[in-house]
Amino acid sequence: MGGSTPQQRASSYRVDLDGLRGIAIALVVIFHVFVGRVSGGVDVFLLLSGYFFLGSQLRYALRPGPNLNPWWPIWRTLRRLVPALAVVIAATAALVFTLTPGLMNTELARQFTASLLYYQNWELLRQEADYAAAGQGTSPLQHLWSMSVQSQFYLAGILLGVALAWVTSRGGLATRTARRAAAVVLATVTVASFLWASRYGLVGTAANYYSTFSRAWELTLGGLLALLPSTVRIPRRWAGWTAGTGLAMIALTGVVIPTSLAFPGPLTLLPLTGAALVILSGNDNPVSAALASRPATWLGETAYSLYLWHWPLLILVSVLGGYDTPPYWAGLAVIAVSLALAHATHQLVEQPLRQHRKRPSAGDAPVDGARQSLRTREGAGRAAGGVVIAGLAAAVLAVQPYWHQRVVESDGPLDPYRYPGAMALRGAEVPDLPPLPDPGIVSSIYPPIGVDGCMVFMTQGADDMPGPECVYGDAAASTTVVLAGGSHVEPLGVPLDILGRQHGFRVVPMVRQECPIVVRYDDVVSDVCAEWSRNALDAIETLDPDLVISTSTRPGGRAGGAKLSVDEVPESYREVWAELADYGIPFLGLRDNPWIFTPEGDHMDPNLCLVSGANEEDCSMAAELVYGPADPAALYLDGTGKQWGADTAGWYCPGTTCPPSIGNVSVYRDQNHISNAYAATLAPLLWEVIEPIFDDLGTVYSKKPAPLPE
Repeated sequence: MGGSTPQQRASSYRVDLDGLRGIAIALVVIFHVFVGRVSGGVDVFLLLSGYFFLGSQLRYALRPGPNLNPWWPIWRTLRRLVPALAVVIAATAALVFTLTPGLMNTELARQFTASLLYYQNWELLRQEADYAAAGQGTSPLQHLWSMSVQSQFYLAGILLGVALAWVTSRGGLATRTARRAAAVVLATVTVASFLWASRYGLVGTAANYYSTFSRAWELTLGGLLALLPSTVRIPRRWAGWTAGTGLAMIALTGVVIPTSLAFPGPLTLLPLTGAALVILSGNDNPVSAALASRPATWLGETAYSLYLWHWPLLILVSVLGGYDTPPYWAGLAVIAVSLALAHATHQLVEQPLRQHRKRPSAGDAPVDGARQSLRTREGAGRAAGGVVIAGLAAAVLAVQPYWHQRVVESDGPLDPYRYPGAMALRGAEVPDLPPLPDPGIVSSIYPPIGVDGCMVFMTQGADDMPGPECVYGDAAASTTVVLAGGSHVEPLGVPLDILGRQHGFRVVPMVRQECPIVVRYDDVVSDVCAEWSRNALDAIETLDPDLVISTSTRPGGRAGGAKLSVDEVPESYREVWAELADYGIPFLGLRDNPWIFTPEGDHMDPNLCLVSGANEEDCSMAAELVYGPADPAALYLDGTGKQWGADTAGWYCPGTTCPPSIGNVSVYRDQNHISNAYAATLAPLLWEVIEPIFDDLGTVYSKKPAPLPE
C-alpha cells in the first residue's frame, strides 16, 4: 500500500480506498481521544478489510491453476498482521508493568494472550466488559477486539477461497457458476448476520458489540462489493457527488450516533452505506482523487499500526495523569506520538517482514525460493526479524502464566505474627513490614465462593442457584449456617469456612453478584435480582438453617453503584428480616464494610492509590464519610425475635479513618470488597459474635476449636 499517487487512480487497484481506510482510522483515533465514543470508523475498516481481503482470495480461487494448500495464504496473512501486533502488545506489557502496574490484573493478563492469539473479542465478552471510553479503569488492549474479529474472518475467507478453488480446479465447476455460488454464500451470511446483529433493535448489548457472528455482515458486505463486476459503478457525472455524500455519512456517524451499543446493528448502515457509495463511485472523480493523494494514502499505509498504538498510549496517559478524560494537549500528544510510532512500525516492522512475493500457483516451489532468499542480505534480515518477533510473541504469551503464578504465591496463608491483620485491633504486635498481599496483586485474588462457581453472576438467570456441592466449613456437620446476599458477603465465606471447620458447622452460600437479597423489586436492585431473591428465600426457608448471616446496611445508590453517603438500612432489607422471623429462622446482620471514596465523592481504589506512589494516609478515607456514630441496623436487630446485629465498623475503620491496610494486611481487594487475606484474620472477631448467638439458640457446635488441616 505504499507510494501510490493520484495518477494511479485509473488502475484496477483502488488506491483511493487506501486513503479511505486512513480516514476511517483517523476518525477512530480522534473520537477515542477527544470525544470518548466510537465513530463508525472501525465498521468502515472492517468493510474495507472484507473488500480487499476476501476479494483477493476469491479472485485467486477463480484463476487457472490455484494452489490448494491453505498454509500459503495463512502464512502470508500472519506475516502481514502479527509482527506489528506483537511489537505493540509487548511494548504495552512492558509499559504497564513499569509505569502503570495498577492496571495489571488477572483479566488483563488473559487479554494479553487473547489479543495475540486473536480471540480478544470473545475474551472481553467472557469478562462481561462493556466497550468503555478511555479512562483509568479501561483495558489498554480493549481495542484489539476488532483485530480478532478481522482475523477470524480472514481464516474463514481463506477456507472459503480454498474450497472454491478446489471445486473449480478439481471438481470441474465453471468459474461463472462458482462466482455466483460465492455471491450466494456471502449474501446469505450478510443477511443472517445483519438480522442477528439487529435483534435488539437500534441499541444492542456489549456481547452483541463484540460478537464475531454480529460483526460478520460488515466484512461479507465488503466481499460482496468486491464480487461486483467492474462495470457496476455509479455514472461518472454523479460519482463526485455520491462519493462526497458517502464520505460525509462516514464523518457524521460519530456525531449523530451517541452510543457504541448501536453497533453493529441497523444504524451501522449509515457509515457502511457511505463506504459503499465511495466504492461504487469508482476511482475517477474529485473525491477519490483526494483520497488517493499522498497524505491520505500515507495515512492508509500506517492505519493498521496507528490503530494498534493509539489506544494503549491513550490509556497509559490517562492513568499516569489521573485523567478521567485527558485534556486536549494530552490528546494531541497521544496522536502525535501514535503517528510517529505508527510510521516507524510500518517502515521498520510491517514492510520488511511482510510477504512480498506473489501467492504461489499450483506446481510452484515456494519453500525452495524461501531457502535461497536466506542467502541474501534482505532474506537474512527478514529471518532475523522473524526471530525477534517470535521472541516478543513468546514474551507476551508468558504474561498470563507469570501473573497467575504471582497470584497463586500471593494467595497463600500469611504468618500471623508478622501479618496479624484484624488481630492488631486486639493488641497484636505489628512489625514494620509492607502490607501483603501486594497492593498491585490483591485485585486478582478472588474469594473461593466465586472461584468455585458457587456465586451466581449477574449474567445468570433468576432460577440459577448454587449447586449441592457448594458447602464450606464442616460439610458433614448437622448445624447449617447460610451466607446470603450480594458480593459483599462473598469474602465473609473465608472466615466462616475457617470457623465452620473449627467449630463443627456447615456453611451454605446463597450469593449473587450485585444482589443483596430482597423480598420485592425496589430501586436498589435489578428486577432479575428481585426475582432471584424470591427464589433464594424459598430455598433458604426449605433448608431451614440454624442461622442466616448477611449484611445489614449499605450506602445510598443502587447495588453495584453506591454513592458517597453514610450507611443506612433499606426498607427492603427489613422486609427480608421480617419474613425470616415469620419462619422462625435466626438471622445475624453484619454492618457492611465501607465503599472507599475521595472527599469529593469519587470512587477510590486504595490499592491503586498505593501503587501510584501515594502513602497510606493519602489512600485512607475519613470514617465519618461512610459511617454514622451508631449502627443504623441496631434499631431493628437487637436480639429479640432471634435477630441480632453486629456493628463491624471498627473492623475496617479503627479510630477516625478507614486505612488501606490493618496489621500489615491489605484490607481491600478493590474499591469496595475486602480481601481474602484480611477476611481470614476476621475469623476470631466473627466468632466472638456468633458464639453467644449459638449459645442463646442452643445450637450444636464444638466449643473447643478443631485444628485446621495444614
